[in-house]
Amino acid sequence: MGAGRLVATATMLVAAIAAVETATAAAAAAAPVNPTKLVLTVAKGESTKPVQRRASLTCRPAGGSHKMARDACSALAKVGGDFGRLQQGAGVACTMQYDPVTVTAVGRWKGKRVDYKKTYGNACSLSTTTGPVFSL
Repeated sequence: MGAGRLVATATMLVAAIAAVETATAAAAAAAPVNPTKLVLTVAKGESTKPVQRRASLTCRPAGGSHKMARDACSALAKVGGDFGRLQQGAGVACTMQYDPVTVTAVGRWKGKRVDYKKTYGNACSLSTTTGPVFSL
């Protein structure tokens, strides 16, 4: 009876190890191969400092500390992660008041290095151009 019990225990142990390995492989397969991890900042003025707002953004799945992560990821996906191509508010008018706002994006978009900086004439111009991306 001792040998039978030993075989049963060994069989259960092998099955448990196989289940753990399968779960680990499935989790690795579900993780994005080229992740998106960005740190976005907004600063008042023509300099990147002092930072007024900062947020992290991950996509696939959307997350991080960005309050509109899903919308920001969607807007970036439409332009292939090219911040310079963001054009959200066509036809929206902003005042000509010069009250500059400088934004940065640093990190990776689908594995590709991102190092973006731009100064907008005012917060309205920033918002109408970038939509939810810098709505931190």
